[in-house]
Amino acid sequence: MLDLLLALALIALVAALVNAVLPGRDEDADDEGGRATQELGVAIEIPWAAIASGSITAMALLVVDLPLSIVLAVAFLAGMVCHVALRALAARREMAFELALAASLDLVVASLRSGAALVESLATAAAESRGAVGDMLSELCDRLRLGEPAGAVLYELSDRFPQEGTRLFTFTLASHFDSGGSAATSLGEVARAIRDRIDVVRRASSQSVETQASVVGILAITYGLALLMWNRYPERVETFAVSEIGRFFIGFSIGLQAIGLLWISRMTRVEV
Repeated sequence: MLDLLLALALIALVAALVNAVLPGRDEDADDEGGRATQELGVAIEIPWAAIASGSITAMALLVVDLPLSIVLAVAFLAGMVCHVALRALAARREMAFELALAASLDLVVASLRSGAALVESLATAAAESRGAVGDMLSELCDRLRLGEPAGAVLYELSDRFPQEGTRLFTFTLASHFDSGGSAATSLGEVARAIRDRIDVVRRASSQSVETQASVVGILAITYGLALLMWNRYPERVETFAVSEIGRFFIGFSIGLQAIGLLWISRMTRVEV
């Protein structure tokens, strides 16, 4: 009975946590996030990867005939660890993408100041850039040469690459095509703004390292004490673990650890 109650409690907590941590999500936002993730080389969407990780963990634990409460709690913890890890990986790739974009804009500015046209300067930067930035600039040049409206092309690129640096770049370039002016000066300021933003994000993220280390330390201490107690008093620990109330509290504590991990990850996320 306690196992069933814990399972229902975990399901309710997961639903409430998703609703609190991810407010206001809709289909357009999901599609945008999925496209951005794929464009930057992360082939699997983060929520589905976390669900898959938790499901695989649950199936593996069910094979060894563990109690349902512990299986659900450990699977939930595995899914949250996968979710946090993939979020960190996606953030690093987005940061690398924006820095590469800033470097490409420096090439565009240098080419413009040497007397080249804007599209030619973008093509030169695309040829020198690699990865997603080079592909994005190459596509932009090709579509502009084919005569497509600059505003529509840039709007689509900002939708596919929703990073702040890309949005600033496309907005600035669209304004230049509409009203003219010095593109070299504007794009130079965009490159500097991107670097300043990344610098602020890095400084703010470094302040949260202590909090993240504390969470990892607390988890390590918890499992270290459990292992120590099992080595010192194996009969008592095994008796507690096989009892119904023991299984309930073990599963409940692991579930709370997963919720705490996700919550701390959400609180230490820096948005500039």
